Amino acid sequence: MTALVFALLPDQVCVAMDTLVIGAEDRLPLAFQRKFLSIPTSDLLVAGTGHAGLINGWFQYLESLIRLGDIDDIGKFTQQVLKASVDAAGGLGSITTTIYHFGYSRSESQYVGYAYRSISSFKPERLPYALGFKPEVPVPATDDMQFPDYLVDIVVRQQQYDRSQPIQDRLGIGGEIEFAVLSNRKTHIETVFRFTSYEREKLQIENRNEA
Repeated sequence: MTALVFALLPDQVCVAMDTLVIGAEDRLPLAFQRKFLSIPTSDLLVAGTGHAGLINGWFQYLESLIRLGDIDDIGKFTQQVLKASVDAAGGLGSITTTIYHFGYSRSESQYVGYAYRSISSFKPERLPYALGFKPEVPVPATDDMQFPDYLVDIVVRQQQYDRSQPIQDRLGIGGEIEFAVLSNRKTHIETVFRFTSYEREKLQIENRNEA
């Protein structure tokens, strides 16, 4: 479970995600980890929301391949492999999952994005050039998007919304915010924000590990 915010443009992709992982049963902090996969040799960034096992499995599968090609090459087998993985696991239960691919298309000479949603049998869905985020929260309109600040503000709003929900319904948004930029055929990643909840979450993680 996670917060995801992205800005997809023909000449640039920006993605912001939090780093908190919570326990599936108690919904309490479990670990901090990066929630997207960067493959610079393919000009590719992969992210996901929903079933952590499927998302991490997809990351590991892509990392195991010797030759990936670009986002278009990877898209040729993505649906088939994801469907086979879900079938082999006996389904995802009630958890809906979406895998996102952002990368440079050599055939189009621009950045593109695709969503592969479990509710659509992972059929590739071309993403429009726009701002996207999950979970949905109210965001003030602006003509001056400053990156990464604008995306950070949205993730903070997502945490506020998430913390207002009953504990059994929380995604678990916290830790830090990592910001990735794909531009000019290069990838840049940095940590750009630490939530005020970070120290408390860190202590809970340490206590859990000591138990």
